[in-house]
Amino acid sequence: MVPRTDLSHISSLNISDEEKSPNQLLKFLTELSRALTTAGIAVMSIESILKKICQAYGFKAEEVISLPTFLIIKIANGDSKALEVTMQKPGVLPLDQVSRLYELINQAENAEITPEQGIRRIKEIINVKRQHNYIKNILGYALFSTGLGMLFLPTFNGLFFCGALGAIAGLILAYSEDKKRLTLILPVLTAFFVSTIFFLGIKQGIINGSLTIMVPALAYFIPGAVLSTGMFELAANNLVSGASRLVQGVVILLLLLFGVIVGLQVVGLPEDYIIANTSTPLYWWAPYIGVLIFTLGMYLLMCIRNKDMLGVLIVLLATFLGQQAGNYLLGGLFGAFTGSIIMTMLGTFLERSKLRTPYYVSIIPAFWVLVPGALGLISLAALVGQNYSSSIASLIQVALTFVAISTGLLIGAVIADPLKIGSSP
Repeated sequence: MVPRTDLSHISSLNISDEEKSPNQLLKFLTELSRALTTAGIAVMSIESILKKICQAYGFKAEEVISLPTFLIIKIANGDSKALEVTMQKPGVLPLDQVSRLYELINQAENAEITPEQGIRRIKEIINVKRQHNYIKNILGYALFSTGLGMLFLPTFNGLFFCGALGAIAGLILAYSEDKKRLTLILPVLTAFFVSTIFFLGIKQGIINGSLTIMVPALAYFIPGAVLSTGMFELAANNLVSGASRLVQGVVILLLLLFGVIVGLQVVGLPEDYIIANTSTPLYWWAPYIGVLIFTLGMYLLMCIRNKDMLGVLIVLLATFLGQQAGNYLLGGLFGAFTGSIIMTMLGTFLERSKLRTPYYVSIIPAFWVLVPGALGLISLAALVGQNYSSSIASLIQVALTFVAISTGLLIGAVIADPLKIGSSP
């Protein structure tokens, strides 16, 4: 656990002039931008946060250009100006760390802490040491995979193997937690081991079904949120950032596909066995139970804080129900669009409500429910299996799904912006 520091007694009135120097504030903003980029926050959100903090400390942000790998920030206070140019790196942070970052942001936007205290707090949050917990990772991933599988798998047999493959992926993920070099090849490694076991089960006649059974076990690595955020940034005219995220997402999908193909070849099955069919769920109630199981898996796997769980569950269920209603009315694209709008508006609402659930923490699990990344992997797999006509049509459908989600994010953000509940964060 990260030690908490009570900073409520600090106000902008007792921050010294030295501590309000532009250089110290720049360092704080730089470290905060790096942390938010590592968490995967959209660049528009990062730029908005940095500008609000500058204003809170009496400075004007003359230039703020945040990219996934690069930050330029120029601030001024009268004749005093400072410029910072630094490199940063996208990545993944556990959601409890993201929540603590947003608590820090709330304090900084009200100038309740000094820049030096903010820098120390960021280091405490990012550099927290976690003990290996194999049981938590394995169980969390198994529930995560089973919950997703219940959205579209039609048999109990398929669900069982979906959960078993998820447990294997969870074991690999737990083993690689503190091994940075292994993290670089983790998507390929996990796809290889999971697909080898899956195709071996098919070869021995133990598993009956399509590639869809295996997809939930790889869903943690499928970059649905990255691809959707990239489309969102492109739609908001952040061309460099959006394009870089899209390239990153496509590369991760290709790495996963490479691991699957190598696993198929090691087992010795022909490529005809790459069959990727989408199906109706087991029973009408199965997807709703699946969302609850998936949420519990996310709680264990992504380290969601207890106080944020209610907000996460509300957004997940509302997004899923909105998607289902859209699917019923006008089809899948409208379902993705509707779910995305509801996700964005409700996430913003809850962040500004008494729950104070950070927007990013509440919407990230919902991205997996929208399942655009999984559709992309299935389409690429069908292409490898030489089912060209259906795979190309599916890829076009996936691209349109990303457009629908990103449009929903933009419209939801425009609608939610005037909402004010209590004090704005």
